[in-house]
Amino acid sequence: MIRRDTSKNIHAVILDGYVDEPALLGVPPYISPEPRLLAGVLEEAGLTYDYVTADEYRISGLPPSDIIIVHGGTTVPGTYLGGTPLSLRECRELGKNSNQTESFLGGPLARAVADTSYDHISVKDLSAYLHESLKGNPRDRWGELDERERWLCLGAKVVKKHPLYPDPLLAEVSTYRGCVRYFTGGCSFCSEPGYGKPKFREQEDVIAEISTLYKLGIQNFRLGGQSCIVSYKADGIGKKERPVPRADEIRRLFRGINNACPDISILHVDNANPGVIAAHPEESRKILNILVENTTSGNVLALGMESADPRVIESNNLNATPEDVETSVVMINEVGAGKGESGMPELLPGINFLAGLKGERKETYELNLSFLEKILDSGLFLRRINIRQVLPHRMKCHLKYPKEFKKFKSIVRERIDQVMLKKMLPGGTVLKDVYMELHRGKQTFGRQIGTYPILVGIEYPLRLGEYNDVIIIDHGYRSVTGLHYPFFINKASFSELKALPGIGEKRAARIFRARPSCESDLKEVFDDSKVVKEILRYAIFSN
Repeated sequence: MIRRDTSKNIHAVILDGYVDEPALLGVPPYISPEPRLLAGVLEEAGLTYDYVTADEYRISGLPPSDIIIVHGGTTVPGTYLGGTPLSLRECRELGKNSNQTESFLGGPLARAVADTSYDHISVKDLSAYLHESLKGNPRDRWGELDERERWLCLGAKVVKKHPLYPDPLLAEVSTYRGCVRYFTGGCSFCSEPGYGKPKFREQEDVIAEISTLYKLGIQNFRLGGQSCIVSYKADGIGKKERPVPRADEIRRLFRGINNACPDISILHVDNANPGVIAAHPEESRKILNILVENTTSGNVLALGMESADPRVIESNNLNATPEDVETSVVMINEVGAGKGESGMPELLPGINFLAGLKGERKETYELNLSFLEKILDSGLFLRRINIRQVLPHRMKCHLKYPKEFKKFKSIVRERIDQVMLKKMLPGGTVLKDVYMELHRGKQTFGRQIGTYPILVGIEYPLRLGEYNDVIIIDHGYRSVTGLHYPFFINKASFSELKALPGIGEKRAARIFRARPSCESDLKEVFDDSKVVKEILRYAIFSN
């Protein structure tokens, strides 16, 4: 129970440890619904509060408070550029050092370890538990839809306390929790079936949440908090593992969002079940067209394949066969592979592979690679191929074939990822609005804001926290190298000129001294017409 001191107001601190679950992401630049729900509970109770991210905590610690509310944790392994989730070690240390305040812990961190150093641990909804505690009756439970809707809007203004507010902060929004396959147990590794039967949010409620955030200045949104966007309000929930999608419901949702918030910068989605898409191609194609028409380009539907091995699929109750996934990949490419305003294709599939599942054998990796080679040979695009390992603390299995796993990952990066990336984004492609996030030596790294954005490297310093258009000049395995665009050859610095393809220090110095103002001037600098032609693929002359 909250220790109340009637001589002063209770002040709380929300520590956002960042969450990364199969259907929820809150690692910067994302902010998940969870801190907004917690802030809504505190707002409703009339308490004052601070909001601190995990990265801010590492730098400055926590401000004084009567209550510490920690939420975060990952159930899928990931590599992050914008922030680092709170670790189990950090979580334990924080609990041990919080004896002067009342402490709450929730999210995957709470489910990963029973840490008695916290006064309160919630393995269900921390927001609902906190609400009950503030009423004097601590009880761990799942939040009801109506109260979650209330808290989401009441707590929306917590986004103003985020260090990335208002831009490039990206609000993760959920349409439902749980998995349509809950009654079969779902995939063995996934936490979503644990939420039970999906409870779909009404379109009006989702639109109201986004509108509230939009009015607060948020421009970037992703409907990522669901296991399958195609299954939103589908027919046959609880009766069919592959319920019938309803394009009319999804059209109403996305058109409503755009009508209410016409100047949204980014509107993306995340997960889709390839089994549902393959089982209901006509309705699914309608939905894919709705997504292309109503969301912004660079959008990705992450398909949870996990394995192409029939033995692994059966042992782990996975949701789709390789044939289902291939059908889905073909359909998404047919509808969404065209280039959009951002320079990226409108809508592409992504694929997840998970190593270390039950029933895995050496042949599993050969089957996975054969599947990807078939996709590549068909001229189809995958926006990204996510290769992960099971988390041992969550499952009673582990990676049995580390050599095969390492070899598979290396081959995919070299033979699949890079080849596909070059076809998808050939040299000379201009990516719009790349946000500069990180300096590493003299290099600058940035990404477009959105779902699974591609990493862009620039070989010279650019100002962080700003947007630049970038023209692609080279390709890594999962990243590209580029130049800021337009690249004015007669205004570029020496270090910028050195980054031009085929231009070393000597040639860069010659250009820098000559300051050519037109093509004929540049030809006087170089006798080699091939060099001039290559430079002019990427650079132009300013007036």
